[in-house]
Amino acid sequence: MKLLVLDLDGTLWDHKDASRLVPPLKVVGNKVIDAYGEELSLFPGVREFLEWAKDRFLLSVASWNLEEFVRPILEALKLWDYFIFPKIEGHPDKANMIERTISELKAAGYKVDEVIYVDDRIIHVNGVVSAIPNLKFIHMWTDVKSFEELRKLLDRMG
Repeated sequence: MKLLVLDLDGTLWDHKDASRLVPPLKVVGNKVIDAYGEELSLFPGVREFLEWAKDRFLLSVASWNLEEFVRPILEALKLWDYFIFPKIEGHPDKANMIERTISELKAAGYKVDEVIYVDDRIIHVNGVVSAIPNLKFIHMWTDVKSFEELRKLLDRMG
């Protein structure tokens, strides 16, 4: 199977630091509003993309955030269940997160043939590529401009 690892902040949603949102959270469509009125919105097409991708990839997350703050956002938006062994941690070592996800998948009996990592920032790419040499990186909003374009690119990649 192919593993598709997604970043969250700036990739799935427009907020740059979802760990800052303060409960209680209110969901209005594809938007979460925190106790102080701060908003986080899914980018257009995220739900449709995840629904398409779930039958084609093992989906996971590598996010420099705090799970105790961000998991409730994913759950409120009903996105948490799309992901297997998600890593939402308070450090920037995406390579470590992805390596551990691969190890957990293999321990659970999955065969990971290929890893594709999607992030809006390139700051983590060198570390990830050196740790996982056959990894393919897609720079969200540069290589593709929408989730529809991401789906088409992934289709072309086979």
